[in-house]
Amino acid sequence: MRVLMICPELPSEQNPGSMAPGARQIDSIRDAGVAVQIVDMRGIPKFKYLQVIPKVCRAIRQVDLVHAHFGYCGWLALLGRRLSMRHVPIVMSYMGDDLLGTPRDEQGSLEKSSVWAAKMNIRLAKRYEEIIVKSQEMAERLRPVGCHVIPNGVDLNIFQPNSRAEARQRLGWSQQGEKVLFPGDPKNPRKGFQLAQAAVSLAEAEWGRSLELVPLWGIKPDLVPVYMNACNTMLMTSLIEGSPNVVKEALACDANVVAVPVGDAHQMLAGVSNCERVSREPEEVAAALCAVLRKNQPSDGRKVLEQRRLSLDGVAQQVIEVYRRALTKGGPKSQASRDARPE
Repeated sequence: MRVLMICPELPSEQNPGSMAPGARQIDSIRDAGVAVQIVDMRGIPKFKYLQVIPKVCRAIRQVDLVHAHFGYCGWLALLGRRLSMRHVPIVMSYMGDDLLGTPRDEQGSLEKSSVWAAKMNIRLAKRYEEIIVKSQEMAERLRPVGCHVIPNGVDLNIFQPNSRAEARQRLGWSQQGEKVLFPGDPKNPRKGFQLAQAAVSLAEAEWGRSLELVPLWGIKPDLVPVYMNACNTMLMTSLIEGSPNVVKEALACDANVVAVPVGDAHQMLAGVSNCERVSREPEEVAAALCAVLRKNQPSDGRKVLEQRRLSLDGVAQQVIEVYRRALTKGGPKSQASRDARPE
């Protein structure tokens, strides 16, 4: 089976970016025996989608199936299929704000352009052979079009529990004091940094000691698990997410997580010890932070992830099964299309 991946820019040494979980998932599909070709969105920001059209058209003539990651990449896949005059099946993976919209402020008001794009993605959904979304909330937006709810998997070889002392030593941090990990860019309104700040301030007053809020942003992907092990807990306050990868990654490290209801965060934390599911009220978030800090015990998140088949390998097999379904709906009459098996 030959698959073309069309996706946002993948991480590099110069630009760690936010696609590291997607890149790992793509690698896991390749490791499962699928021949993968990648076109990612590199180039001048306002023109990069136009720049890759010739490359997409050439690649479509050589593959059995296209897997597009994020709404705009789906548009490219549809355009490339038309221009290349080769009707390969398309599997569309929506990531989050391509269906839910992008907040422009901490109150959750959506950017007008993102609302328009989300409506367009919903309208185009019926043109794809199969659709993957990250959460049930996203699936509801697509009704009555059917889809598969498959969150990204976690590389359990990379994200592992480690001692806090060793992680802090590697980062050059003091062994003293409590640190709360904030997963995202504090300047991005979507991430809810103001709520995190307010909750930490209230928790400091209740806890009676200072807490440091540590942004997880602009660091190399291989340092992400080190940060998760070095901090005392992680605080998820985003306004909009699909299935936040950092929640699953933290659970793989047996870290403590306090999360508001965003994406599938509350579903992921269901039944996990020493983690808290809270509302968006700063007082409730602060109380949960203090409760987790007082316990000072690891979660059992890793065991729960394994039970839910959310390792990279487990999710890769689920995605490949979607490929098989897409190939049965039409496409090039190659041997790979007929038997739909990884080579």
